[in-house]
Amino acid sequence: VTPLTLGETIREAHPKIIGGAFFFFLLGGQGGLVLLDTQGKSILESPHALTAALSVAALATQALLPKLFATENGALARDAHAYLGTATMALLFAHLATGVNLGLSF
Repeated sequence: VTPLTLGETIREAHPKIIGGAFFFFLLGGQGGLVLLDTQGKSILESPHALTAALSVAALATQALLPKLFATENGALARDAHAYLGTATMALLFAHLATGVNLGLSF
């Protein structure tokens, strides 16, 4: 239990925090799509949009993996969740870098 989890354990707070981040990420994507459309650019031309799509796919996969924790392959699912979580964070940092680069190009 930490002050940041509002009295919950990290295990209890983790799905809520990541779910909120996923929702926030999807909302931000809507603005990005509108901006690309108003500029007349294709989504596939933007490295920022590509890292966003890959990040959403990774987060969605991450959300499904805990459903397998209680199965006979639960240990494998937990390992996959841990490694994919690390890869997802790397993708999100790549998304941050491409976003900063995009912002500085204006």
